[in-house]
Amino acid sequence: MGKSSVVLLLANNLAARGRKVLVVDTDLNNTVTVYYTMGIGRIGEICERQNVSLAFSQGKLDEKNIVKTRRENVFVVPSSLKLLDQRSMESVEIKRVLRSAKGFDDIIIDTSPTYDSIVGGALLAADLILSPVKFTEYNYNMSACLMSKMRTLMPEQAKKMYFLFNHWSDQYAKYPTSLQNLVLTMYRQGFDNLLSVTLPDTRFVDRYTNFDEKCNVNSMQVGCSKLAKGVNELINMIYEQNTVVEVF
Repeated sequence: MGKSSVVLLLANNLAARGRKVLVVDTDLNNTVTVYYTMGIGRIGEICERQNVSLAFSQGKLDEKNIVKTRRENVFVVPSSLKLLDQRSMESVEIKRVLRSAKGFDDIIIDTSPTYDSIVGGALLAADLILSPVKFTEYNYNMSACLMSKMRTLMPEQAKKMYFLFNHWSDQYAKYPTSLQNLVLTMYRQGFDNLLSVTLPDTRFVDRYTNFDEKCNVNSMQVGCSKLAKGVNELINMIYEQNTVVEVF
């Protein structure tokens, strides 16, 4: 489970709570765009006319760039390969465009996994930054690099950054010398912005993103129910609520 999967889970849970959600896809892999637009007629043509690259060119996010998705209460600004030509834009201008959308309760931005001016602009625009991480030394080193860059370039935004562990295994948690616990110790010693909420290591994520199966708190599939409970817990922590969305 990566950042795009987390974006989908958060957006769909928030929408199921009755919130109007806009998802901005700045990732060239366009996983979010494909998920939300599959099955919509002539979607290829629509995404050519309405996408995030055009929003950056036009200087604002509005109905010209926003597509209503197949999910109730969720809207998307599709990704575009033309973003490759816009990496020279100033991050402050990217920030201004990303914050120009009106009429939504929540705006979630999916970024590329590399750092460029577009990612920098998304970080500047954010009120909260979640970085999903796995239990590997490589992920720790990348986290340290990102935090160092943010503390140098945007110290105020660095205070809004939190690391979210996904691929959590209750089984590995029992063993002090497991890689999971060793990397967890590294994060705890190196950072003070590690969330207590974790998302489970489960193959159900693939069925959720690729086959449109729903998360269900009461599912007989352990991975499905754990994931649903984890996402609910995460959103309740962020919004200081105590709500359980059973299916999303």
